[in-house]
Amino acid sequence: MSKLIPRKLFPLLLATAALTLSGCQQAAGTGEARVAPAPLVEAIDPQRDPIKATQARKQLMSQIEQVADVNELRREVLALIADKSADNVQQCLVLPLGHKPCGGPAEYVAVSTKGKDQAALLKKLEAYNQAAEAENLRLGLMSDCAVVPKPQVQLVNGQCTLVNEATY
Repeated sequence: MSKLIPRKLFPLLLATAALTLSGCQQAAGTGEARVAPAPLVEAIDPQRDPIKATQARKQLMSQIEQVADVNELRREVLALIADKSADNVQQCLVLPLGHKPCGGPAEYVAVSTKGKDQAALLKKLEAYNQAAEAENLRLGLMSDCAVVPKPQVQLVNGQCTLVNEATY
């Protein structure tokens, strides 16, 4: 016996190895045929049930449209906040963007209010955040549930910039 493995642990390691190898064999020694798992979604044959097939197709297309709407809202928001130029730091905001499935914002963005309709910007951002939250609920998405800390904003070379202050 090797000096690397203590004598007391050797039987435990041997048993663990035997169980691991036997788990890989599945049905090989029992004479049973290996069977693929059942699909999570039952396929609908349009020849047998054209009504259900049409309904399933409509539902799928609706889901694709909803995702496209959320993505379009995101593109609109990002276009609105793309210009981060400001004259002073008072024109800079830190706003939540998106929604994590566990709750709270997915991220924060630096936004300049210089030359922008702030009310319209906030309304569009809120619409996107609500759509993202609804999409997460509809799809049953999960996330890491980590709290995204709200960063500070500063003006760097005339641009609103996020400052992540690590406090831990």
